[in-house]
Amino acid sequence: MQNNFLESYIAAFDRIEGWFSPDAALMFMAYNEVISAHEVTGNMLEIGVHHGLSAIAISAMRSDGAQLVAVDLFEQLQERNNRPHFVRNMTAFFGDLGFVRCIAAPSSTLGPADVGDGFSFCHVDGGHTAAETYHDLDLSSRVLRPGGLLALDDYFNPAYPGVCEGAIKFWLEHDGALTPVAAGFNKVLFQKPPARFDLNEAFNRRFPYIPHKTVTLWETPVQSFSSFGAFIDVGASSPCRLVPNDSFRMDALLAFQSADVTATRGGGTIRIPVRVVNRSSIPFAAGAGDARFGLSYHLLSEDGRNIQFDNVRNYFWQPLAPDEERTVDMTVHVPDAQGNYQVEADLVWEGMTWLRDRGLKTPRLRLAVI
Repeated sequence: MQNNFLESYIAAFDRIEGWFSPDAALMFMAYNEVISAHEVTGNMLEIGVHHGLSAIAISAMRSDGAQLVAVDLFEQLQERNNRPHFVRNMTAFFGDLGFVRCIAAPSSTLGPADVGDGFSFCHVDGGHTAAETYHDLDLSSRVLRPGGLLALDDYFNPAYPGVCEGAIKFWLEHDGALTPVAAGFNKVLFQKPPARFDLNEAFNRRFPYIPHKTVTLWETPVQSFSSFGAFIDVGASSPCRLVPNDSFRMDALLAFQSADVTATRGGGTIRIPVRVVNRSSIPFAAGAGDARFGLSYHLLSEDGRNIQFDNVRNYFWQPLAPDEERTVDMTVHVPDAQGNYQVEADLVWEGMTWLRDRGLKTPRLRLAVI
């Protein structure tokens, strides 16, 4: 592989067709780096390769001498023959494809003897019915090495409810065969037990700079990610060794555009204009996604004690680029009780962090309720 593999690969997302994201690729690479450090290595399996966008990332994660087994219908669907695209895209990154074994067949017709064994990573992105998902999980779990990883596509995608249905059926009938560990970017990562190490504990030691929240899936705590690429120095990294982005900066300037406020009690709302300047190295994302940014506040007593930390958000509906500014009307619920309060403005990166927790200087104003 070329020295600038990751930069070239991420640039290729503009020209290679596929439903995959750079963030998903980096999440795969990070977790694979962790298991490799614990000597869990082996072949790679991908069910559903399309034009090879995710197969390129998975191939780049291989240990020396390992194989990629690519399962797809390939030329069996003549009107959508993706083999030439797959071969061309893979060759552009790896040259000799002697490490690739293609199996042109529905995965539902295959068993462990057909694909082999000794896999450390499996990516399941084939048929999306409940029966196909169940079979692919069963097949992959059988050929995975203990401690190896399985990535499942579209688990939470409402357009493909069969994936979740098939996965739940597999869990209920094979409890303990796979342990969910992480979710993000339309993928769920599972690990095959037994493992000699706590995967997420090892991940957090190796990648303490990548924020996440903890959620529950299959009655198990898993790490949920909303952003990955912003924290990785792609130019300095390789698929097997990710390097933190030291230029990453998360900061803003918040300034109230009004003096202290007086409001009448009774449960209504008031709007307080706040000037927001993005001093970060990334845009403040907008829209309805999980990782959007919003202006909010913390309600404090007159002497600064916390009364209510979480309050209504005013999300950005247009991204705010680095060094850009905007005045946002912050919605504040008027407390029911009379008295003096403090309103502390803050920015939330939804699902990730409050910027106050990352060192943001948060302004306060006095709210008098009469």
